[in-house]
Amino acid sequence: MKFTSAFIALAAFAVTQVSANASIVRQFNALGATDQGALHACLNSYRTDNWDGKDCGGRGWFKGTHNYKNPQNCYDACAGLLVTAIDQGASDVECDDVEGGARCWMGFH
Repeated sequence: MKFTSAFIALAAFAVTQVSANASIVRQFNALGATDQGALHACLNSYRTDNWDGKDCGGRGWFKGTHNYKNPQNCYDACAGLLVTAIDQGASDVECDDVEGGARCWMGFH
Protein backbone atom coordinates (compact mmCIF):
# COMPACT_ATOMS: atom_id res chain seq x y z
CA MET A 1 0.00 0.00 0.00
CA LYS A 2 2.83 2.40 0.85
CA PHE A 3 4.49 1.70 -2.52
CA THR A 4 1.26 2.41 -4.38
CA SER A 5 0.77 5.71 -2.54
CA ALA A 6 4.37 6.73 -3.18
CA PHE A 7 4.06 5.81 -6.85
CA ILE A 8 0.85 7.81 -7.27
CA ALA A 9 2.48 10.82 -5.60
CA LEU A 10 5.53 10.50 -7.87
CA ALA A 11 3.37 10.20 -10.98
CA ALA A 12 1.31 13.23 -9.98
CA PHE A 13 4.50 15.24 -9.39
CA ALA A 14 6.05 14.13 -12.68
CA VAL A 15 2.94 15.01 -14.67
CA THR A 16 3.23 18.57 -13.41
CA GLN A 17 6.85 18.69 -14.59
CA VAL A 18 6.27 19.05 -18.33
CA SER A 19 7.59 21.89 -20.47
CA ALA A 20 5.25 23.41 -23.01
CA ASN A 21 7.98 22.75 -25.58
CA ALA A 22 8.61 19.10 -24.68
CA SER A 23 7.19 16.30 -26.79
CA ILE A 24 7.49 12.58 -27.38
CA VAL A 25 9.25 12.13 -30.71
CA ARG A 26 9.41 8.32 -30.69
CA GLN A 27 7.45 5.69 -28.80
CA PHE A 28 7.16 1.95 -29.37
CA ASN A 29 4.93 -0.03 -27.04
CA ALA A 30 5.34 -3.67 -26.13
CA LEU A 31 2.62 -4.31 -23.58
CA GLY A 32 3.60 -6.97 -21.09
CA ALA A 33 7.23 -6.89 -22.18
CA THR A 34 8.33 -4.14 -19.79
CA ASP A 35 8.48 -3.91 -16.02
CA GLN A 36 6.59 -0.65 -15.56
CA GLY A 37 7.33 -0.46 -11.84
CA ALA A 38 11.07 -0.78 -12.48
CA LEU A 39 10.93 1.82 -15.27
CA HIS A 40 9.13 4.30 -12.99
CA ALA A 41 11.81 3.74 -10.33
CA CYS A 42 14.53 4.26 -12.96
CA LEU A 43 12.94 7.49 -14.12
CA ASN A 44 12.67 8.72 -10.53
CA SER A 45 16.42 8.18 -10.02
CA TYR A 46 17.42 9.81 -13.32
CA ARG A 47 17.10 13.46 -12.27
CA THR A 48 20.87 13.73 -12.05
CA ASP A 49 23.19 16.65 -12.67
CA ASN A 50 24.94 14.99 -15.62
CA TRP A 51 24.25 13.84 -19.15
CA ASP A 52 25.36 10.23 -18.55
CA GLY A 53 23.36 7.25 -19.72
CA LYS A 54 22.62 4.21 -17.58
CA ASP A 55 21.19 0.71 -17.68
CA CYS A 56 18.14 0.31 -15.48
CA GLY A 57 14.90 -1.68 -15.53
CA GLY A 58 16.12 -3.81 -18.42
CA ARG A 59 16.54 -0.75 -20.67
CA GLY A 60 19.33 1.60 -21.70
CA TRP A 61 18.56 5.16 -20.59
CA PHE A 62 19.96 8.21 -22.34
CA LYS A 63 20.02 11.98 -21.90
CA GLY A 64 21.71 14.31 -24.40
CA THR A 65 22.01 17.95 -25.32
CA HIS A 66 22.77 20.52 -27.93
CA ASN A 67 23.41 23.78 -26.03
CA TYR A 68 20.71 22.99 -23.42
CA LYS A 69 20.74 24.58 -19.94
CA ASN A 70 21.33 21.55 -17.74
CA PRO A 71 20.33 17.90 -17.41
CA GLN A 72 17.97 18.47 -14.49
CA ASN A 73 15.95 20.95 -16.55
CA CYS A 74 15.76 18.36 -19.33
CA TYR A 75 14.42 15.84 -16.82
CA ASP A 76 11.89 18.36 -15.51
CA ALA A 77 10.66 19.06 -19.03
CA CYS A 78 10.24 15.41 -20.03
CA ALA A 79 9.48 13.41 -16.86
CA GLY A 80 5.70 13.72 -17.05
CA LEU A 81 5.63 12.64 -20.70
CA LEU A 82 7.86 9.67 -19.93
CA VAL A 83 5.58 8.64 -17.04
CA THR A 84 2.67 8.55 -19.49
CA ALA A 85 4.70 6.58 -22.04
CA ILE A 86 5.73 4.02 -19.40
CA ASP A 87 2.09 3.67 -18.31
CA GLN A 88 1.18 2.99 -21.95
CA GLY A 89 3.71 0.13 -22.11
CA ALA A 90 6.58 1.90 -23.86
CA SER A 91 9.64 -0.24 -24.50
CA ASP A 92 11.45 2.46 -26.50
CA VAL A 93 10.71 6.16 -26.07
CA GLU A 94 12.37 9.53 -26.60
CA CYS A 95 11.27 12.95 -25.37
CA ASP A 96 12.77 16.14 -26.82
CA ASP A 97 12.60 19.61 -25.34
CA VAL A 98 13.47 22.72 -27.34
CA GLU A 99 14.13 26.03 -25.62
CA GLY A 100 15.10 28.72 -28.13
CA GLY A 101 18.08 27.35 -30.08
CA ALA A 102 18.86 24.71 -27.46
CA ARG A 103 17.61 21.12 -27.46
CA CYS A 104 17.76 18.17 -25.09
CA TRP A 105 16.52 14.61 -25.41
CA MET A 106 16.04 11.77 -22.97
CA GLY A 107 14.39 8.40 -22.79
CA PHE A 108 15.16 4.69 -22.94
CA HIS A 109 15.39 1.84 -25.42
